[in-house]
Amino acid sequence: MFLSLYKKAAAVVPVLLIGLTACNPVQFSAPSVKTSESPTPTPTETPTTTPTVSPSPTPNLRDVTYSNTVEASNNKIDIVLVVDDSNSMLADNQKLAAKLSSFVTTLQSNKNLDWQMCLTVTRGLSSGANSVAWGASIYWQTNSASPNTTLGLVLKKGTANLSTIFAQTINYVGAGWAGSNDERAIKAAYRHVYNGDYRYSGASGCYRADAAIAYVIISDEDERSIGGDKTQQYYKDEYYALENEDQPQVFVDYVKSTFGANKRFTVNSIIVKPGDAACMKTQDAGGAKSHYGVQYAALSNLTGGGIGSICEADFGTNLNLFVDKIVDSLGSVNLECTPVGTPVVTITPTLASLSYRVQGMSIVFDTPVPAGSKIEIKYQCDANRTPSSVEQPQSEVGFFTKIMNFFKNLF
Repeated sequence: MFLSLYKKAAAVVPVLLIGLTACNPVQFSAPSVKTSESPTPTPTETPTTTPTVSPSPTPNLRDVTYSNTVEASNNKIDIVLVVDDSNSMLADNQKLAAKLSSFVTTLQSNKNLDWQMCLTVTRGLSSGANSVAWGASIYWQTNSASPNTTLGLVLKKGTANLSTIFAQTINYVGAGWAGSNDERAIKAAYRHVYNGDYRYSGASGCYRADAAIAYVIISDEDERSIGGDKTQQYYKDEYYALENEDQPQVFVDYVKSTFGANKRFTVNSIIVKPGDAACMKTQDAGGAKSHYGVQYAALSNLTGGGIGSICEADFGTNLNLFVDKIVDSLGSVNLECTPVGTPVVTITPTLASLSYRVQGMSIVFDTPVPAGSKIEIKYQCDANRTPSSVEQPQSEVGFFTKIMNFFKNLF
């Protein structure tokens, strides 16, 4: 698809330690429209698998013990919106802009929640000659004409006129952009982590060392449009194979390797739910083909996040659901693996009623554990499972200058 992007001049921020150049916000160009082709057979839902449960230790299992004390600062949450700005999302993004009021009202009214929020999009943005940048943060807007560098990349609790800022920013992001037929929300989130690492002075400011993270993906398609599944292809140029940075498990592993194994985070999705043919038909009536969000749903399930339907009349309902999930994530612990068998959880001092569940690679408490409590979790991992490949993003012309070193076990 013909590209018609132009970049916003990037501000290069000096970086301490290794000289990393953080990603710069980008201004957008005029839209273009997809052309339709003949459809292929009706898509089928990708089946899910459940981990094998072994009743007793075997040479293939290794014992893992998690131990940590809940700190009072665990009410902090960093929210990252990953918005699909492709042509098919135009009507949905307009609806999103109009329905954000209840979401921000809920955030503001929660006196115990210390939140901040950043925004990126699912496409690669122009960043210098022949360079494409993924995961660049977008400046929040106070009007629809230009980015507000004074307001900055990070929206924080207590900011005045939040509803207006949300609506203006979503309208500014818009939809229908040329070259946006390769939506990659997971890759964008992956690169956003790379750009936003809080250990470097050039970071975006989107991540705090002592805060949980809640990603919210909003898209009517899947990673790379059809999730790397040729049976879902509709347009002749629509198929792209999934690369390393598009994989749900790789993203989970990368967050852990970057921010530490105990970093609390969820990925939440507003998508065409896998198998929801009625929603897909409704989305297709808008003139551009939608697809089931199979990879996005898998990532949400893996991280204990929420999954909402993009066909809901009010997006605020879905986003308010994620406020609950965000709060729930404050009462959760990320594990090294999807546990084999039943984990043993001990809280000190003992709680009168301890109820929890295993969700993907997380233990989620039905009632958040209060500050000052010690959590100990003993579980087993499959020793033969080779961890997903976590690759350091390679340098991009005009965007990054050096490779960032991994720091594991930060906490």
